[in-house]
Amino acid sequence: MLEQDEILHERIKTIMLEIMAVLYANGINNIRMGAMMRLLGVDDTKAAEHDGEIIEVDEKFGAMLSKLNKNIEPVEVPKGTIFH
Repeated sequence: MLEQDEILHERIKTIMLEIMAVLYANGINNIRMGAMMRLLGVDDTKAAEHDGEIIEVDEKFGAMLSKLNKNIEPVEVPKGTIFH
Protein backbone atom coordinates (compact mmCIF):
# COMPACT_ATOMS: atom_id res chain seq x y z
CA MET A 1 0.00 0.00 0.00
CA LEU A 2 2.85 2.40 0.79
CA GLU A 3 4.24 2.05 -2.73
CA GLN A 4 0.83 2.89 -4.20
CA ASP A 5 0.61 6.01 -1.96
CA GLU A 6 4.07 7.11 -3.10
CA ILE A 7 3.06 6.74 -6.76
CA LEU A 8 -0.08 8.81 -6.10
CA HIS A 9 1.89 11.54 -4.28
CA GLU A 10 4.39 11.76 -7.15
CA ARG A 11 1.57 12.05 -9.70
CA ILE A 12 -0.11 14.82 -7.68
CA LYS A 13 3.17 16.73 -7.41
CA THR A 14 3.67 16.40 -11.17
CA ILE A 15 0.16 17.69 -11.91
CA MET A 16 0.65 20.63 -9.51
CA LEU A 17 3.96 21.53 -11.17
CA GLU A 18 2.35 21.43 -14.61
CA ILE A 19 -0.55 23.65 -13.48
CA MET A 20 1.89 26.09 -11.90
CA ALA A 21 3.95 26.13 -15.11
CA VAL A 22 0.91 27.03 -17.21
CA LEU A 23 -0.10 29.79 -14.79
CA TYR A 24 3.46 31.15 -14.67
CA ALA A 25 3.73 31.13 -18.47
CA ASN A 26 0.57 33.23 -18.56
CA GLY A 27 1.86 35.83 -16.13
CA ILE A 28 0.17 34.56 -13.00
CA ASN A 29 2.71 34.66 -10.20
CA ASN A 30 0.49 34.22 -7.13
CA ILE A 31 -1.30 30.90 -6.88
CA ARG A 32 -3.90 30.33 -4.18
CA MET A 33 -3.51 26.94 -2.57
CA GLY A 34 -7.27 26.54 -2.09
CA ALA A 35 -7.81 26.99 -5.83
CA MET A 36 -5.04 24.48 -6.59
CA MET A 37 -6.68 21.98 -4.25
CA ARG A 38 -10.03 22.43 -6.00
CA LEU A 39 -8.38 21.74 -9.37
CA LEU A 40 -7.09 18.50 -7.88
CA GLY A 41 -10.58 17.49 -6.77
CA VAL A 42 -10.42 18.38 -3.08
CA ASP A 43 -13.79 19.10 -1.45
CA ASP A 44 -14.66 22.82 -1.51
CA THR A 45 -15.07 23.01 2.27
CA LYS A 46 -11.59 21.56 2.87
CA ALA A 47 -10.02 23.66 0.09
CA ALA A 48 -11.61 26.83 1.52
CA GLU A 49 -9.49 26.37 4.65
CA HIS A 50 -6.44 27.10 2.46
CA ASP A 51 -7.76 30.02 0.40
CA GLY A 52 -5.52 32.45 2.28
CA GLU A 53 -2.34 30.52 1.46
CA ILE A 54 -0.47 31.75 -1.61
CA ILE A 55 2.39 30.18 -3.54
CA GLU A 56 4.53 32.83 -5.23
CA VAL A 57 6.32 31.81 -8.41
CA ASP A 58 9.06 34.04 -9.80
CA GLU A 59 11.96 33.91 -12.23
CA LYS A 60 13.63 31.22 -10.10
CA PHE A 61 10.61 29.03 -10.81
CA GLY A 62 10.99 29.80 -14.52
CA ALA A 63 14.66 28.80 -14.38
CA MET A 64 13.74 25.55 -12.65
CA LEU A 65 11.18 24.81 -15.39
CA SER A 66 13.88 25.33 -18.02
CA LYS A 67 16.14 22.85 -16.27
CA LEU A 68 13.28 20.34 -16.16
CA ASN A 69 12.52 20.94 -19.86
CA LYS A 70 9.04 22.16 -18.98
CA ASN A 71 9.18 25.15 -21.30
CA ILE A 72 5.72 26.41 -22.02
CA GLU A 73 5.33 29.24 -24.49
CA PRO A 74 3.65 32.30 -22.97
CA VAL A 75 0.22 33.16 -24.30
CA GLU A 76 -1.14 36.70 -24.46
CA VAL A 77 -4.01 36.82 -21.98
CA PRO A 78 -6.54 39.60 -22.61
CA LYS A 79 -6.55 42.28 -19.92
CA GLY A 80 -9.34 41.72 -17.39
CA THR A 81 -9.49 37.95 -17.92
CA ILE A 82 -10.59 36.14 -14.77
CA PHE A 83 -9.18 32.69 -13.98
CA HIS A 84 -11.20 30.51 -11.63
